[in-house]
Amino acid sequence: MQHESKKQILISSLMIIGNQASKVGDLHLKEIGLTHSQANLILFLAHHADRKIRQRDIEVALNLTNPTVSGLIKRLEQKQFIIRADDPEDSRARMILLTEKAKLLVDQIFEHIHQTETKLLEGFTEEEAELVSSLLRRIAENALKNF
Repeated sequence: MQHESKKQILISSLMIIGNQASKVGDLHLKEIGLTHSQANLILFLAHHADRKIRQRDIEVALNLTNPTVSGLIKRLEQKQFIIRADDPEDSRARMILLTEKAKLLVDQIFEHIHQTETKLLEGFTEEEAELVSSLLRRIAENALKNF
């Protein structure tokens, strides 16, 4: 079977982008005492501050396993970025909430993400950047749906 070896492999490009963005992001996040995964969890909680979020919600939304989310929650609690609180409507359930300390970092995390994305999209027109964003979002949806 003959392969088209000169044809660009999409997954390779996505991995390069992901690795470089993570590398840059991790340097910044290290300065504020977070890992990439911890920052994602904080941003998820900030984005859904109007809802009761339980551990299972985090697992589903971030596509992570129960042990992974348990570890993230434990470490973020130790750093005083989140707390677990009893759900007043269900005594068996525990809600995951951001502390004020974490809320102060949300804008800084978003700003860093914006700076990283600006560097990645250097030389693109606004229309091209919107198209890339739309296409990548669809690829991510397909990945979650099909694998």
